[in-house]
Amino acid sequence: MTNKKDDFKHKLAHFYTTEYDAVFLEDLNVKGMLEGRGNARNKAEVGWRDLIQTFEHHGEKNGCHVLTVDPDGTTKECASCGTVSEKPLWVREHSCPACGFTAGRDVNAAYNVLQRGLERLGVVHSEETPVETATATSTDGGSSFVEVDARCVVDAGSRVLKEPAIAGE
Repeated sequence: MTNKKDDFKHKLAHFYTTEYDAVFLEDLNVKGMLEGRGNARNKAEVGWRDLIQTFEHHGEKNGCHVLTVDPDGTTKECASCGTVSEKPLWVREHSCPACGFTAGRDVNAAYNVLQRGLERLGVVHSEETPVETATATSTDGGSSFVEVDARCVVDAGSRVLKEPAIAGE
């Protein structure tokens, strides 16, 4: 059974580190999870630290950033506006009282993990439109979709870099 679990961890890590440029994992307090109520044996058999190390190994091998983030409050913090709302574990739906954002509890937590990972990696998204386009110069034959020729697109800089690129790179 141990070989099957290890094989699954390696296949999972290989897939995500070859498919994506960055993978973010929660750095869970496993000791606290095992001391709490519930089935500690099943939680212990997962091998959380081993899973993180497997991801880090495959990330290094495949050129993928693998970072762990603080899991504190990821399920309680609204991914849309940042408002923290207390909820018991049995409540599986996140519904923000401040902005009205609704999502599954785990989906909301995943958005928060993604945001924390991107911040830790140094990736930010600007609020402005990254490109400007001129009036369309060609159409696709009358449908509602309009193609814009590439020569009409003006680059306004990268959305993901904190600093503008230096000319000549």
